[in-house]
Amino acid sequence: MKEFIKRTTTAFFLVLLAYFSIKYLSDPLFSVFLYIIIAVSVYEFIRLTEPNVLSKFLIYLNGVLVAVSFTFKIISVADVIYISIFSFGLFFLFSIKDASKLETFVRDFGIHVLAIVYLFIPLYFIFSLRSLGGNYLIFLFFVIAIGDSGAYFLGRPFGKHKIYPVASPKKSLEGIISAVITAGFTGWISLLLFPIKVNVYIAVLTAALIGLISQLSDPVESLFKRASGKKDSGSILPGHGGAFDRVDSYIFCGPFLYYVIKYFWK
Repeated sequence: MKEFIKRTTTAFFLVLLAYFSIKYLSDPLFSVFLYIIIAVSVYEFIRLTEPNVLSKFLIYLNGVLVAVSFTFKIISVADVIYISIFSFGLFFLFSIKDASKLETFVRDFGIHVLAIVYLFIPLYFIFSLRSLGGNYLIFLFFVIAIGDSGAYFLGRPFGKHKIYPVASPKKSLEGIISAVITAGFTGWISLLLFPIKVNVYIAVLTAALIGLISQLSDPVESLFKRASGKKDSGSILPGHGGAFDRVDSYIFCGPFLYYVIKYFWK
């Protein structure tokens, strides 16, 4: 009961923080706010993966380029990827002076690149969604949050067919089905509370797909934790673990919703 109260209290404040940041922050301030969240997630990601050779400075600097790309459109995402790979390449070229470090070179280089293409770029699609309209982003948050709750509360008691025995042993086929149904229903409720000009049936289908993709995105993040032998990515959020634990579903779902809106909703 104590853990439930802790989780609920934290979730309440997170919902309030998300709502007010979406509704009232200017684009530059929201971009900074988003950067901080992603930067903390990247820090936890690095701590989980434990690279032997590391440049946090370059990772966060290239993360700033991602923010500039999405916020001001000065450079493209393709430019950011090239600059990141080039700068990481130079860093490793001049940093590896001991042959023994070659054993982890591929892994270490991959961790640096992943911090940009797995975390910074996908999560900055959250900024793009807000740029389309605050209600689009609220739709995403609402659908993921309620969909995950549906998977948890219905999947736990009725889940019998495990599908991710290594990544997420407690996730089941029944839980995923519950997430899809709950997310679809939540998409309809979200349109009533936060109106968006879109066909209701398309929105409900999109919400259901988000519920499904969320159940795929979450276990991928869990693989990093399993590989490092950790239960949570951090402890910054009481009852919820780390920031990386909370943004995991948005890594796949944020870009998915953005492109669905771009090509099918409008």
